[in-house]
Amino acid sequence: MPAVPQTVAGPGSKPPAHIEYRLGAMVLKRDYGWCENCARYWHPADNALGIETQAPASPRVQEIAALISIRDPYGQGAKDIERLTGVCLSASALHREAQRQGQRALQLRERDIGLLNSPEGLAQLSAESGAAQLQPFTLVIEIDAWNIRERDQWGQSRKLRRKGQEPQRWHWVYTGTVFRLDQRGQTDGARSVVSQRGYVATRQGLESFTQQLYVEAIRRGLFQAQQVLVIADGAVWIWNLATDRFKDAKQRIDLFHVKQHLYQLAYSIYGEGTEEAKQWLKPLLKHLEQHRDGSLEVLSALEGLRQKLKTMSPFQQEALDREIGYFRTHQHRMDYKQAKACGEPLGSGAVESTASQYQTRFKRTGQFWTFEGDEALLALVTLYRNQRWHLLFPHSIRASDTVSESTAK
Repeated sequence: MPAVPQTVAGPGSKPPAHIEYRLGAMVLKRDYGWCENCARYWHPADNALGIETQAPASPRVQEIAALISIRDPYGQGAKDIERLTGVCLSASALHREAQRQGQRALQLRERDIGLLNSPEGLAQLSAESGAAQLQPFTLVIEIDAWNIRERDQWGQSRKLRRKGQEPQRWHWVYTGTVFRLDQRGQTDGARSVVSQRGYVATRQGLESFTQQLYVEAIRRGLFQAQQVLVIADGAVWIWNLATDRFKDAKQRIDLFHVKQHLYQLAYSIYGEGTEEAKQWLKPLLKHLEQHRDGSLEVLSALEGLRQKLKTMSPFQQEALDREIGYFRTHQHRMDYKQAKACGEPLGSGAVESTASQYQTRFKRTGQFWTFEGDEALLALVTLYRNQRWHLLFPHSIRASDTVSESTAK
């Protein structure tokens, strides 16, 4: 909240303000004055009560509106708020409040990125990790991306197509999650869970995502970690990012994606669901997971297949060459036997789960977004997931304000 202006002249009284409180609407009549420093009228009582100019509601109602908005569409959210609290907010009012709080979250995010520009700022971020007193640990960073639909160039589809341009509706949301390996465990049913972790999600492009991910990694103990592990699928941009920002990190490609490549090759050569495909796959999958140099054994088998099957069609030859190139490129990222022995994740399930959790809000039936609208709400959701909600709503700090997320392996 902005501080009460120090220089206020010309006191007076404006018409009463109608303020929504959790127990209903109240009418407040308060004095105001002109601030010479910022050249605008101020109501000192509004600052004391936490009521901002564009938010005719108490801090608690502001928080209720923000919390509901990060979970449900605004129309449904307005109905839920009225049902649960008796407070009547229109869908448009809920949208405006969510966007206002989202802009505040964006400002906090930009402030944090600014800390990367000085040794003092880096030290401040690093101190938040609390990792200095910990035993040596591994920091896990998982990276992925998913698509969101926006209304860019809305109403111009026919015009663009006549020019030979296909309208763009889907755009990447770059996403990451960061956690210490000792924060990862299993349920009684052997399902992997992470007790505490950091989140990043943005539509602002790779450069901004890289900065945000670096900030969150520092907050989670990057500078104190004995080892850093980056896990992702085979996207080139991810490994470029990892090499640039986390150059000493160990890299691992998601096991499920690697298996998919082998399955696709088996189907291309032997036919989908055939016994020949199953028999060819079985030893390769075993070697990949259970042998120290399993990726090299698989690569050798693929190269041997080229000599064994001399009557392959051009399509089959192309598929085989593609997978040989894939394994040559990523063989150093396929240390699954060692990973299993160290209790490390074999795949990027945590970030896949992260993407799914965001999509439950941003990819519902019929939803279209704008860049400004989705980025503000992404920042608000991320602030909540990172357990820094109190930076927007200091009155809400409680010992129970923690978010524990489960992730599938």
